Amino acid sequence: MKITKVSGVLALLLIAAAAACGKSEQPAEANATVEVTATAESAIGEGAYVEEHESGKAAFNVAADGNVKAAVTGPDGKPIREDVSGTLVWKDASGEKTVPLTLDAKTGLLVAAGPKLEADLTQIGYTLNVAGKPWNGTLHVPAGGTADLYANAKASAELGLPEGKLGPHGGRIEIVGDDRLELLVDEVTGEVRVYVLDADLKPIDFGERKITLGVVAEAPQVVVLAPAVATADVAATAAAGVAAGAYLTGKLALAADPLKLTIAVRKAGHAAVGLCGYRPGVAFAVHARAPRVKVRVKTDWDAHVHALADADLKAKADIDPKVHVHAGAGAAARANAKANVLVKAPSVRVTPPSVNVQIKAPKISIPKPSFKASASARASAGAKIGTH
Repeated sequence: MKITKVSGVLALLLIAAAAACGKSEQPAEANATVEVTATAESAIGEGAYVEEHESGKAAFNVAADGNVKAAVTGPDGKPIREDVSGTLVWKDASGEKTVPLTLDAKTGLLVAAGPKLEADLTQIGYTLNVAGKPWNGTLHVPAGGTADLYANAKASAELGLPEGKLGPHGGRIEIVGDDRLELLVDEVTGEVRVYVLDADLKPIDFGERKITLGVVAEAPQVVVLAPAVATADVAATAAAGVAAGAYLTGKLALAADPLKLTIAVRKAGHAAVGLCGYRPGVAFAVHARAPRVKVRVKTDWDAHVHALADADLKAKADIDPKVHVHAGAGAAARANAKANVLVKAPSVRVTPPSVNVQIKAPKISIPKPSFKASASARASAGAKIGTH
């Protein structure tokens, strides 16, 4: 009995030891994967910006000095450390520069050393070659790097702007730094306007602000907006009930709403930046099924400009009567053009009152000589008859 008990205890100890060995091997393998992922996240930085492609995700940390770290993961979320490479194309005021991304075998990250970030927005195009397939995208990075994108997104989320809230002109509202901005693009002309709003979402003067847009659509573009100081813009703004100087404007080449839109606002020597629709810690989708940034709207800005042009011509006509005919003809021609009745415009020009006056004048002067000649002839004839 004692031998049996000892044997039983020994057997239990052996089984427990074997089980312990088995358990220690499994966690070691699982921890290896977790450790690699944790190392990659730690190396690339907590505030990394992540883009979601059809076949996985690409995380970027672009520092202010131009150094880049990137990590690629597959659809299963596991890091891809083999058969991956890439290139970056830096585009700024000095031109374009191509920088290779190379794989660091120790960290499993793609690394590159690009130029220092100096502009309010620097356009960086990337191509990642993953298992022979290209992943393409474009980043618009502020001078502070991708960390600034993350920080602004976090600050905007804390302010709690209502989802889908539109501005007083029907445009998209974005928070950049401590500014509330309303942005909208005319769906026909591509004219873009950005208004600065107060806490009550009413437009205020933009002051000394400089606004730069980075857009990813049919082709990436960077546009610096200008103050609306032209006479037509100011008068059109007043006609719309908006104070002059309340917005900045520019032109975008858009056939549809953009995939990405980044806004940089510089004031008092400091630039803040925001990526529309970006939330901290959430990958930004850039594949074909990704949602678009809704900024294109139908406006009546063009009508206001035409109304101002007519008013300007009318004012000139009051000073110089010769201008009046042209103003009327121009207005009629524009009205006919909008109504697709272009053939009526010439009829306005061929029947001015001056033409009728010139035609009637000869008719009055011609009968007078003939009337006098007839009267004298009759008098002479009468005289002759009387003498006989």
